[in-house]
Amino acid sequence: MKIEVAEKAGFCFGVDRAVKMAYELANKDGEHVTWGLLIHNKDVTDDLEKRGVPAVESVEAVHPGMQVLIRAHGVSEEIQSAIAERGAEIIDATCPYVKKIHRIVRKAHEAGRTVIICGDAAHPEVQGINGWCGNAAFVAGKEEDAEYFLQMDPEIPVTIVAQTTIQSKFLKNFTKILKKHFTNAEIFDTICSATAQRQKAAAELAARSDCMIVVGGKHSSNTRKLCDVCRDYCANTWCVENSKELNYYILQGIIPKNKNFKVGITAGASTPEAVIKEVCLTMAENNEMNFAEALEETLKPLNSGEVVKGVVIGITPTEVQVDIGNKYDGVIPFDELTNDTTADIHSLVKMGEEVDVYVVHVSDRDGIVTLSKKKIDAVKGMEELKTAFENNEILTGRVVELVKGGVVTIAKGVRVFIPASECAERFLADLGTLLNTEQRFRIIKMDVDRRGRQRVVGSIKSVIKEENEKAAAEFWANAEVGKLYKGTVKSLTSFGAFVDLGGVDGLIHISELSPMRISHPSEVVKVGDEIEVYIKELNKEENRISLVKELKEQKAAEFWANAEIGKHYTGVVKSLTSFGAFVDLGGVDGLVHISELSWQRIKHPSEVVKVGDTLDVYIKDMNQETGKVSLGYKKEEDSPWVQGTKDLHVGDVIKCKIVRILPFGAFAEVAPYVDGLIYISQISNERINKPSDVLAIGDEVDAKIIEINQDTKQIGLSMKALMNDGESADSKADEEENMSYTEESSFTLGDILDSEGSDGSAE
Repeated sequence: MKIEVAEKAGFCFGVDRAVKMAYELANKDGEHVTWGLLIHNKDVTDDLEKRGVPAVESVEAVHPGMQVLIRAHGVSEEIQSAIAERGAEIIDATCPYVKKIHRIVRKAHEAGRTVIICGDAAHPEVQGINGWCGNAAFVAGKEEDAEYFLQMDPEIPVTIVAQTTIQSKFLKNFTKILKKHFTNAEIFDTICSATAQRQKAAAELAARSDCMIVVGGKHSSNTRKLCDVCRDYCANTWCVENSKELNYYILQGIIPKNKNFKVGITAGASTPEAVIKEVCLTMAENNEMNFAEALEETLKPLNSGEVVKGVVIGITPTEVQVDIGNKYDGVIPFDELTNDTTADIHSLVKMGEEVDVYVVHVSDRDGIVTLSKKKIDAVKGMEELKTAFENNEILTGRVVELVKGGVVTIAKGVRVFIPASECAERFLADLGTLLNTEQRFRIIKMDVDRRGRQRVVGSIKSVIKEENEKAAAEFWANAEVGKLYKGTVKSLTSFGAFVDLGGVDGLIHISELSPMRISHPSEVVKVGDEIEVYIKELNKEENRISLVKELKEQKAAEFWANAEIGKHYTGVVKSLTSFGAFVDLGGVDGLVHISELSWQRIKHPSEVVKVGDTLDVYIKDMNQETGKVSLGYKKEEDSPWVQGTKDLHVGDVIKCKIVRILPFGAFAEVAPYVDGLIYISQISNERINKPSDVLAIGDEVDAKIIEINQDTKQIGLSMKALMNDGESADSKADEEENMSYTEESSFTLGDILDSEGSDGSAE
């Protein structure tokens, strides 16, 4: 009988990590428990309980100060929170693959997507996953369940994930059906890579075996699925929990003692290596075989120079810990991980990732195997670079170092030297600008130096030149005056800015960069800015392109097509003159006359506005033939008249100051810039010859408002109305002859000027 153990069998790294963490807890002081059975292996869980790490399955069993180890299956968010609320410390041994699924379903649930989990609804891993999406997920345990989902609205956004240990065949067939139905489906193949590899190795072994023994717990989901996989290729497949059960099957004749049989052995992810060895030994003993020979091929010692596979189980700032399936721990120091000294170690490898590593040194004394990933990467990378060189391919790499005469980048794990002359299309004075940037380049030379070291030389310049030539040809083939482009400011000069339109540069003159006058383009744009420009002029022969930020003719046409008297605009003050401010309305400039800028008298527009200010204006008058637009800016509601009279009413008694005296009466300041007239007949209850006989400029008097005329913006005041003395016959006669204020006090600007010419007195 020939016995062969599957290449991938037993503990996956997630289970191995959880078990190691549990035994570490057992060696510490304090009260420790695991949430649920740590793994589906009674021998391990019984041993842990003897060591003081029992399993609990209720929150009530958790006490403050207790350390609770979350098993590799993971738990729901609700349970995790409940444990924390009990005052216990959580030691999270959830498999990183499972953690990833938690993040996926949580994000999907928060986005309002429907979550479908492919797996066993009764399995703790699936229950835990469902707990991270509000327990709202649908669980599909077999391909036939797809029929249920086909009844749903195909427009529903769905996210499909898988239990890490299900058969990949089931997931593939199930998602194939749903992908055709749902128009907005996200499908994540979250089957653990170790599970997939274990199933693949078991299937390959079963196909060439006469009998398959699958070792694992009765309640282990991945073990049951492993049995199903093996039975597809070998009908004579048996699932046993340990060597005792295997021996019973042999004694009962269930598993025949056939020396010509080829027996394959595999194991579920929860099966310790010791149990696998005992099963192999039992088979060997019952068939008169030597156990050491049966395991010889699966337990080979490690030697320096070998290349092995491992799984990342730990990451620190200085090293990566790798499970290489050996009694020793595998460690990749940072300098054996990459040539890039500035790289973030977490961006290079991920927890749970399978990696090929080179054995640098095996230390029996320390029990550590020093590994190198960069040596493997360099060998593979050099082959890939050779192919890229032969095919003139474009590569991408980050510039990691400045060296004499150029820079160094990393591509495919290999250092590539790029000479200064090949770093840019034109001479680049400061190579430091390339440091830590991603660059596209191609290999232009590969050879070996006198010491036998491989040299790789790259060129950024050749890629840029080729791409610019291609882009330029495409640009000239489609370019036309008036076309809009999005470009990048490449350089600035005193007379304008050069803009990269994609392989070709165009110039936008300084006068076109801003509606305001500027001294230098840097006041408006800087190198690297993305701006939209129009082509104003093209000259392919001279390779000259003139650009503008807006097409004035087009803007002007749009303005005149929509302009009308009274329409409001928001414009930018473009320039100031002694008689007003010119405002850019978008292709057309309008004038706000100085008299329109303020209700007060001003000597220059700069007292109110400055170039660059934004103004809300309206069209007072316009003439498309002459291109002139007269704008209004002052708002009636802000006028001194409106502001000064809004709280005044006829009948109010106010205190006012005499500011001007005329033959027919006196003007008194009612509010800032608002005067009221006290007609001569309203100054006293006795007849007077002239106002100056009673009043003088500067006097403060009490007066009653007898009229407010909004149309003529005039206010009538009366001092006489406040006098209590008896009225004379003359004054009564005056009252009988009184007309309304507006009729009686009608006067012109000339009347006022003539009167002021006589020094305010009536002679």
